Amino acid sequence: MKKYWDDFFVPPEADQFLDKVKIDFAKSFEVNDQFLSAWLSHHGESQGKWLRARLALATGGLLGISSQTYINWAVVCELIHSASLLHDDICDQDNLRRGQTSLWKEFGIPAAVCTGDYLIAESFRKITEIDQGWHQTILLKLLSYSVKEIIFGQSKDISISPYEMTWDQYTKMATNKTAPFIALPMMGMFNCNECSKAECEGLQESSDILGLSYQWLNDLENLIGVDQDKFTDIYNNHPNGMLINILQDIDESEKIEIIKDPSTLIEHLNEIAFKNQKNMIKNLLNDAKNNFHRVPKVIEPVLISIYSEISLRMKNLDKAKN
Repeated sequence: MKKYWDDFFVPPEADQFLDKVKIDFAKSFEVNDQFLSAWLSHHGESQGKWLRARLALATGGLLGISSQTYINWAVVCELIHSASLLHDDICDQDNLRRGQTSLWKEFGIPAAVCTGDYLIAESFRKITEIDQGWHQTILLKLLSYSVKEIIFGQSKDISISPYEMTWDQYTKMATNKTAPFIALPMMGMFNCNECSKAECEGLQESSDILGLSYQWLNDLENLIGVDQDKFTDIYNNHPNGMLINILQDIDESEKIEIIKDPSTLIEHLNEIAFKNQKNMIKNLLNDAKNNFHRVPKVIEPVLISIYSEISLRMKNLDKAKN
């Protein structure tokens, strides 16, 4: 499977620091505790795409922020994202993470919770290594706000049955869960650069739409089995954008039968349904693209790269199905 973010746009002045981010990130996994060390080692074996770090490096470099600030901020964003994956796997009961056994499945839920908590604490500590004190204050406040938004989204995810969830509730949940990981790395640099309110709003709205598109696409991938077990959203009674859309068009009597036997939902996953879902996601992506002009001109290529890579994953859905 192609690593879709490998060709992500990063300006030369920022790209040189990605190795430094990886080294600092690895140091945060070095702990003097036998058990936590083993859990972190297992979690660290599944390397990600460093999207959040690249967003921070690209935005910080293009806006002329101190490299010392944006390197540390890139590490922070990767740490908090890494923590969220651990907790998300528990909530979703996902057995695999990036092709290997998830931490909770390998070592148990308490181990995964402890490891995620450590990474959250480490992300806040890492901010204190930033030299400029006012940057620390700005980024601490933003990180706290973003973590809360993620938790708000996760609380809806685990509390509302997909059979009861409205489309409005789904979009709010998906946006809360996913958009912060697009907005956070960039917004931190916007705030340190004292970008205008209009520019920050443009970034936030673009990130919200891209985040919703990303989560919705991930839901389709779950139903196809792209880099994950197939149909787990159905079998684990987990909110899924496509399933919620389908359930809205089903009468109550049939919905009752589906609740008794969720596997019958699979019968509704036909080519027409998938095509309709993809068209709606494409429309969302175009809405996001129409907002890109609201951010500083030098940042537009970064947002366009996110748009392009999500679009590429859309195209690869058909290949994965065949």
